[in-house]
Amino acid sequence: MAADSLKSLIYSEFIELQHRCHDSIKAMKHVPGVDDSFLQKCMMKCQGVTSNFPSVISGGQISYYLQQFAEAILDFTYHDENLLTEEEFPEKNSKDRIAKIFDYLDRINEMCGEVSPRSKPEELLGNEIGECLLWRRGALLYGYCATIQGDEERRVRQIVELRENLQKGVHYLQGLFKIRDSVFDTTHVSVGHDTMDLLKLGIYSDTHLLALMYGGEMCYWYINSTKDVTDSEKAARTFGIKMLTTYTQAVETLPELQGTWSTERAKQLLQELKS
Repeated sequence: MAADSLKSLIYSEFIELQHRCHDSIKAMKHVPGVDDSFLQKCMMKCQGVTSNFPSVISGGQISYYLQQFAEAILDFTYHDENLLTEEEFPEKNSKDRIAKIFDYLDRINEMCGEVSPRSKPEELLGNEIGECLLWRRGALLYGYCATIQGDEERRVRQIVELRENLQKGVHYLQGLFKIRDSVFDTTHVSVGHDTMDLLKLGIYSDTHLLALMYGGEMCYWYINSTKDVTDSEKAARTFGIKMLTTYTQAVETLPELQGTWSTERAKQLLQELKS
């Protein structure tokens, strides 16, 4: 992409997001008790970028501005994610609101593709942001599905949507563990044995550990949403057992995790999945 076109694309995206953020903050002023701190963070990041935008973007700056844009989008969308959770995912509009959040998150990957078609998004954004984009999708769908799963009448009404979102959620959470597969090399890492054991399991943070638990539970919900034995049901069972086994193995093997993480629910689900 030509330098002028690249500058125009990135700058225009920040300006548009800044306007959307301004409008959202303005609208929130009429809603009592709503926390707009994440919208404010997004606004400050956009203003910081647009007020000091360079006349020419060099190749080394591309990743920086894409990362700044991704962080701003993550703050912007987190505001509505919090609202959805506080409102317990209302049936009348949650589907549309989640789709809108996903559109914003998808725009980050689209920009990466426009700027550097041959690069993976995480190569431009960094592993942590790449994983965060997958985590936010998976965790949001987990919260949505958990709400539907906990309401028997609503579960019956939305069973098709529930099953679709469970599959999508597990897909996103599994993807989180694939980003660092090609970059981790134990011969170049100097860490303690406990930390090394976690890295070998693909667990780089608490988020990875929680993703295993969320993914396993979503697989369990999916299997229990039907009495038919299908390829999808078999795959969900396999994925669920693998994720929960890895979670349990990590917690029970490493003393540093045992004080804050429990395996009781994971073992209960494993027993159900294996029966």
